[in-house]
Amino acid sequence: MVEPIDPANSDRLTLEDVYEVIASSSRLDNPEAPVLTFDEAIGRLKNPQPGLGQVLRWAVRRGNHVVGLASLYFPEAENSHLGLLELTVHPRARRGGIGTAVLRTITPELRVRGRTVVECWNITEGGAGASFGTARGFEAVSTTVLQMLSISTVDRSVWEVEPPIGYRLVSWCGLAPDELLASYAEARRAIADSPFGRSAFRFPAWTAERVRESEADRRHREIDHRVVAIVRQDSDEVVGFTELQVYPHRKNFAYQGDTAVLAQHRGHSLGFCAKAAMLRWLQTERPEVEQVMTSTTAANPYMVNVNLALGYRSARRMVILACETEKLAQLLRA
Repeated sequence: MVEPIDPANSDRLTLEDVYEVIASSSRLDNPEAPVLTFDEAIGRLKNPQPGLGQVLRWAVRRGNHVVGLASLYFPEAENSHLGLLELTVHPRARRGGIGTAVLRTITPELRVRGRTVVECWNITEGGAGASFGTARGFEAVSTTVLQMLSISTVDRSVWEVEPPIGYRLVSWCGLAPDELLASYAEARRAIADSPFGRSAFRFPAWTAERVRESEADRRHREIDHRVVAIVRQDSDEVVGFTELQVYPHRKNFAYQGDTAVLAQHRGHSLGFCAKAAMLRWLQTERPEVEQVMTSTTAANPYMVNVNLALGYRSARRMVILACETEKLAQLLRA
């Protein structure tokens, strides 16, 4: 039985079942990643990643126990055509029709909201999720590399670099300085140059107003959002940036987000310099953080290699699976 679920209002036994689904699947599918604690896993469900819009969730029950969990996100603005699906099935319950039942449940939601494409992100290449998706009509449209950094084992001396002549670094938590806001928004738009394969996802057209809205959303969610910006000395213009987040439900783990440099300023190792400064800052102010995770499109080997030089290791390759909503509906009727 597939039924709606709201983690914020679910009873303890239901949440314990949900956690067992998440933890058991992680141990099998992502053995290189630390298994989330109960509070971390449920905290992630209650405080989802910002920028992805409204989320609906469903639990799949067999008897009295939850054996599957599905989350469907509805991003807005440039991505109002897109639905993003996360589907997790307990290893003991796989190959029993649960995934197909979830797809039948979400298809009407996609249609009624005008979502013409559904995508599944962070699917291990060659893994069970990829096999299931391709068997149901999904196609791999992009490949990313998941990379992990262990603070305690990395050679931190490689982070001791200074920006090249003509540039300086400016750092902030949560709120961009007013005098840098407009050029920071412009620099954020440079991430659209990142190759994203045939994914239907469109990067935001950042404006000063949208930056402020995003900052307010993160403050509301109590996310520690840090930015290191690269600024031209002669004009005080932001020409690049890197960002990192620590969530309140997982304070020993950080997520390295976007890094971008305006095209005319590339080739000076500015991305490496900004990321190194971010890690030094993180080590000083958040010493409890033990690991940092990031993902980079496989079509951008330059950034993959920058991360390796900083001390990251490549853990696995992941794919984005996509299917048009009407195609999915037709396949499910067959």
